Amino acid sequence: MADLAFSNVGITGIVTTVGGQRLMFDAEREQLGLSLEEAERLKRSIGLSSRHVVVRRDTTTSDLCLHSAQQLLKGINVDPSAIDGLIMVTQTPDYASPSSAIRLQHLLGMRVGTACFDIRLGCSGFVYGLAMAASLVESGLSRVLLCVGDVASRMVPQDNHAITPLMGDAGAAIMVERKPGFARFQLYSDGSGEKGLYIPNSGLRRDPEDEGKAPFMEMDGAAVFNFTLKRIPAMLTSILEFAGWTADEVDHFVLHQPNRYILKNVQKRLGLGEDRLPSSTQSVYGNQNSASIPGTICGFLTDAYSTSSQRSVFAGFGVGLSWAACAIDTDPMLVPPPYLYEGES
Repeated sequence: MADLAFSNVGITGIVTTVGGQRLMFDAEREQLGLSLEEAERLKRSIGLSSRHVVVRRDTTTSDLCLHSAQQLLKGINVDPSAIDGLIMVTQTPDYASPSSAIRLQHLLGMRVGTACFDIRLGCSGFVYGLAMAASLVESGLSRVLLCVGDVASRMVPQDNHAITPLMGDAGAAIMVERKPGFARFQLYSDGSGEKGLYIPNSGLRRDPEDEGKAPFMEMDGAAVFNFTLKRIPAMLTSILEFAGWTADEVDHFVLHQPNRYILKNVQKRLGLGEDRLPSSTQSVYGNQNSASIPGTICGFLTDAYSTSSQRSVFAGFGVGLSWAACAIDTDPMLVPPPYLYEGES
C-alpha cells in the first residue's frame, strides 16, 4: 500500500453542485421495467428514493465543477491568479484529449503558470485527488484547486434497473492550501477486479467478450459487495492505526456513497451510527462517484464542518478496483449546501 503523511496541508472550502433535475424512483419504475413489488424491495434494501441529474444532454462534468469552483472562490475570497494548481478527477471528461483541467484553468481565468492535469478515477477519486493536491502543497505550492465529479447519468442506459436508478450527476470543488495541518493517506488498487464495474467499448480496447455491447456501465453487484465488505473495514482500521487515532476520536467517517445497503453493513461492522457515518446521500442525490464524499459533507454535514474543527476519516472505493482512505484534521471552512446547476432551470 502507499502510505503518505503530510503536516502542512489544510482544506479551506468545499462546494458541490448537483444536476438540476430531481428524478423520483417511483416515477422511473415503469421505464425501468420494474413491478411494484420489485420497486418496493429495492427501496427497502438499497434505499432508492431520488437522484439529481442534469437536464441538458450537452452539460458536462466540467460545467458542474466550474460552477462549484466559481462559488468556492467567491466564498473564500481567493483570486484565480493566486492558485498554483488544478486537478480534475472524472470518468466523464469533455474530451479524450485534451485534459478537462486545462479547460477549467482557462475558464476560471487562472494564470498560464498553473499546473493542471486530469485523473481518471471514479469512486476512490476524491481521496486520490486530495492526496495528489496535498503532495503538491506539501512540496511548496500555496493553493491547489481540486475538482471532482461525473455526469454519471451519461454512463448508463435509461432502462437498466440494476444500475441506472443509482446514478446521480455532481461536480465538486475543494480548495487545498499550504498551512499547518495533519493528514494521512493510504492508497490501494487491484486491477484483477476491473470488470466488476466497468464500461465496455468506451476506449480503444475491444475485448472479444464485449463484442456488440453498448458503452454503458456494467456491474457485478455481488463481486462489488464482497469487495466492499472484505476491503473497506480493514482499510478503515489500518488508516486509524496509521494516524494514531481510535475510532472514538473521529468526529465523522465520510465514505463514498454507492448505496445505503453497503454503507449500513459497514456501519454495523464498525459499530457506528448514522450520526458519525452518514449513509443517505445516494438515496437523495444518487451515486455521485468521485463527488460523493464532498457531496455528503455539503448535503448532510454543513453545520459541523463550517462551524467547528473536525477530525475525519474519508474513504472511497469501487471502480478499478481502487480504494483509498484519508485521516485529516480540518478547521472550520466554507461548506454551503449543494447548489442546483443554474443552467438547468
